[in-house]
Order: sequence, then structure tokens, then C-alpha cells
Amino acid sequence: MKLKKLIELRKKRLILSAGCLAVLLILAGIVYTVTEKTPRKTPLKIMDDQVDLQVMNVHYTEATEEGVTWEVHADSAQYRKKENLAVFKSPKIKLMMPNGRSFVLSGKEGYLHQDSKDMELSGDVQLASNNGDSFKTDLLKYSGSEKRCYTNSPVSFRNSRIQVDAKGMSISLKDEHLSLLSGVKAYIHK
Repeated sequence: MKLKKLIELRKKRLILSAGCLAVLLILAGIVYTVTEKTPRKTPLKIMDDQVDLQVMNVHYTEATEEGVTWEVHADSAQYRKKENLAVFKSPKIKLMMPNGRSFVLSGKEGYLHQDSKDMELSGDVQLASNNGDSFKTDLLKYSGSEKRCYTNSPVSFRNSRIQVDAKGMSISLKDEHLSLLSGVKAYIHK
């Protein structure tokens, strides 16, 4: 009788152990399946690998040898040392000339090459002077060596007396000479 009870007890232990092992294997399979389907979190990337410095709410001022003062305001700026390039988001640039004239440039994004002082503005670009002249275009470039703004994009020029639309323009900030490249349409206000 004792032998029968011992055999039954061993059977029960074996069945209980097999049941526990089966439950553990099922749980391990579920955990493995869930962790395989869960996407791995990628670490938050704060800055582009090419960016050496990033600043928010930028205000930058520079005076040139010719007496021109640059004043730059932007929501943010990134500096890329390898390219010697500053990238501005929502820049507003004020150029103050030695003769008292001033120009305000704005756009959605701007690039300033530190070595040449060449600049490019894109996205709803506006150029306004302190005498009431204004230009609008999608892309505007500035040559630091030539002191000239230019574009091949459509432009619109306005003041109190005239409205001119054209495709492409060039304006010298040295002598304030304006050239419209093609498709010129002018409207004179009375």
C-alpha cells in the first residue's frame, strides 16, 4: 500500500511539474512574442550630426569696414563649422548703410556663409527699405563682395507711386541701381 501511495505521489509531482513547466514555457513564449513586436525606441536626436552649435532666439550684429551694419534676428540658428555656414530659421536682417538708408530682409530660412558674407533667403522673402520701397519673392541671394541682392524668381516691387512685377531682379546696395530681368509689368498709381 505504501508503495502504491508513493507511486501515486510521484505521478502527481510529475504531472504538477510538467504542468508548471508547460505554463512557464507558454509565458516565456508570450513574453518573447510581445517584446519582438514592440518597436525599439530610438534615442531622441537633438541636433543634426553636421551641426556644431544651435542657438534659439538669435540676435547678431556686425559692422563692416565700409560702414554697413548688419543686425540679424532669428527664431533659431545653427552653425556648421566644416562649411563655415550659419543656418537661420525665420530670419529678419536689417542692413543699415553709411548714407542712412536701411533695408529689412525677412524669410522663412536663411543661409549665411561666414567667410564671404554671401547670404540666401528662401520662403516668402520680403525686402523693405526705409523710404517705403518693398520687394517680395520666393528666393533672394546676397553677394557680400558685390553688395548686391539678386534672384531669378518672380518679384514684385511696390511703393506709393508704382507697382512692378517681373521675373528676376538685381539690386546694387552700393549705388541703389535696380535691374529687372524679364517679363516686366508696371502699374503707375495716380
